[in-house]
Amino acid sequence: MKDLHIHTKYSDGEFDEREILEKIKEEGISEFAICDHDTIEGSEKVSRLVKNDKDLIFHSGVELSSRINEMYGGIDIHLLVRDFDYNDSNIIKLIDKIAYLRDLKIERMVDLVEEIYGVRISEEEIERKKRETNSFGKPHIYALLLNHGDYDRETFYKKMRALKAGDLKIEAKEILETLKSSDCYVTLAHPFEIMDEYKVSYEDIDKIVSYLKNYGLDAVETRHSKHSEQDYEVFSSIARKYNLKETCGSDYHGPRVKPHVKLGVCVKEN
Repeated sequence: MKDLHIHTKYSDGEFDEREILEKIKEEGISEFAICDHDTIEGSEKVSRLVKNDKDLIFHSGVELSSRINEMYGGIDIHLLVRDFDYNDSNIIKLIDKIAYLRDLKIERMVDLVEEIYGVRISEEEIERKKRETNSFGKPHIYALLLNHGDYDRETFYKKMRALKAGDLKIEAKEILETLKSSDCYVTLAHPFEIMDEYKVSYEDIDKIVSYLKNYGLDAVETRHSKHSEQDYEVFSSIARKYNLKETCGSDYHGPRVKPHVKLGVCVKEN
């Protein structure tokens, strides 16, 4: 069984490197990648644990947050980078830049939370929470908000859509162009999520893939836990149209974070 999109606690997942590896083995997964958001710490720690395990095929990985400003008024996308060297200077440079932009975004999130909920999350709270993760974001802000009262998670995420932070995302074409000289491959993650968030069509995904291909995109995540069989068939045809690889991933975070997503299940379950 293969699952090339798994998260750990080093971004917004639930489990550390030993816990996630144990669960991967329990599920009978033989080939996998750890793709945390904007950090390689979890991936690198797992790589050390499986270094001498001949029964597992492991791929280094990271999920980079990015944006295409030239299409549809600006859209956020995620790019999965795999099979790179952990000392690759291009990877490190991109992660450092994204981390800097993320800190600026945190400031805006804190201001928006205060505007909506009348709660000011302190710098001390944020600094303590940052020690738990290298990829601080909305899940962590929500966890801090709960320290101040009982607030519904789904409502919080809907309200946070008012956050204006498009200028704090690195351009997808910059990521692709930066990585051209690196030994790795880059995949467009979960295209259905783009459709769902921006209310675009399969035809629009085709245009997005074509745009990214021009800058060096290598693959499309055609199998994903949010993709129906129809989604898979369309995304697969788009990948083949542009001579791109196809990858599969559950996008597993853990039952508390994403209760309906199971390890190794890279297709939408009814």
